[in-house]
Amino acid sequence: MSLPLVSVIIPVYNAQKCLSACLDSVLNQNYTNTEVILVNDGSKDNSLLLCQEYAARDARVKVIDQANGGPGAARNAALSVATGDYLHFIDSDDVVPQGAIQAMVTAMEGQDLVIAHFQICTPQSASRRGLIKQERQMDRAAFLEALIIWPGAYYYSAMWNKLYRRSVVEEHNIRFDTTVIWGEDCLFNMTYDRFVQRVRCIPVVVYYYYRKVSGLSWGSVFQLHKGIRIKNKIYQALKLIYVEAGLYKKHYWRVQRYILNVTLMD
Repeated sequence: MSLPLVSVIIPVYNAQKCLSACLDSVLNQNYTNTEVILVNDGSKDNSLLLCQEYAARDARVKVIDQANGGPGAARNAALSVATGDYLHFIDSDDVVPQGAIQAMVTAMEGQDLVIAHFQICTPQSASRRGLIKQERQMDRAAFLEALIIWPGAYYYSAMWNKLYRRSVVEEHNIRFDTTVIWGEDCLFNMTYDRFVQRVRCIPVVVYYYYRKVSGLSWGSVFQLHKGIRIKNKIYQALKLIYVEAGLYKKHYWRVQRYILNVTLMD
């Protein structure tokens, strides 16, 4: 029986200083049935050359070079060529610990989504995160009950602590919104969550997220008029999940609380 192929998607923008650590952590995993799709998003440094060097050394690496369009456009380009059974999204300035992909693939059997723990790293400290502390198998109803409690938490809204089934993405033509300057990952997740039937949560750290105080997300969040528009899109996406599931009336106040918190306090 052949092992499932995992498409690891990594947008790359001016990442030459950190890209090698990221790629080495992926390519040296004990789970080797992967294709690693690097999308150079108009980098101005030597990122493209570094991507090409890795592709020359390892046949699993594929390189797409395109004009700068943001991480959503880069991920969409990767989705157009991905052939894996499963999808794993990684940022070029982070790393994955040994055994991470194997743990998620093992947990994915019979599931539409795997959600795992992660570690937030700063120059001063490292903190393990994960809302669901024990391994838990959830059907759709149980997942939606859990999601609505903290829908904006990294645990549910980030991409890098998850494994996705590519057939779900393709069947429903799920792609990243390229009109927003941040939040495209959260919007993707909320669209995907409309269609999942089986979810497994595992208490395994699968990602080291290096938090930075600069960059696109931190700088752009202070553009208030754009921020409110994007956050309203996220609210509408969350609302749609519960309307379609027939649970909006039950969770009305939690959905409303989310837009209040996300607009005024996030």
